[in-house]
Amino acid sequence: MRSLLKPGLSVGSIFDINLQSLWDSGYRNMIIDVDNTITAWNNYTTNPKLKNWVLQAKNTGFSICLLSNNNQTKVKQFALELGVIAAPKGGKPFSRAFQSALAVLRSTKHNTLVIGDQVFTDILGGNRAGLFTILVDPIDSREFIGTRLTRVMERLLAGRRPICKSQHQQK
Repeated sequence: MRSLLKPGLSVGSIFDINLQSLWDSGYRNMIIDVDNTITAWNNYTTNPKLKNWVLQAKNTGFSICLLSNNNQTKVKQFALELGVIAAPKGGKPFSRAFQSALAVLRSTKHNTLVIGDQVFTDILGGNRAGLFTILVDPIDSREFIGTRLTRVMERLLAGRRPICKSQHQQK
């Protein structure tokens, strides 16, 4: 069980990810969590730095699918603003959520990775689906009450310690 809670890679933010290295390793698709991974919780606004990173990922060759347990209408609109797709179903960490993302990406677990800020949804679900997982620090301390409780469990059961204070995203 403990190995299912371990990411393949931990970084401070999406901006610390070496896209070319992942591409060279054979990854072609990204499933990315939204809240506190690429934008503050429940704040579906884009900024130039995020748009530039998405453009850089796409220019590298990656296809990107957003996968969130939050309001799907908001997530789809946010994806549209970023020029990416959104999975039709949330429900992480259950496999149906990741399967829906793989289906819209038309990809396989062998060439797809997951990026997220939560061990018990993004990392556990991605690992269970056989995907390479990347854990980022949460962007903001404001979170859904259930997520705040989960953070305690992340520290206790998964030994999670943030790499750094993620000040990278909103600048």
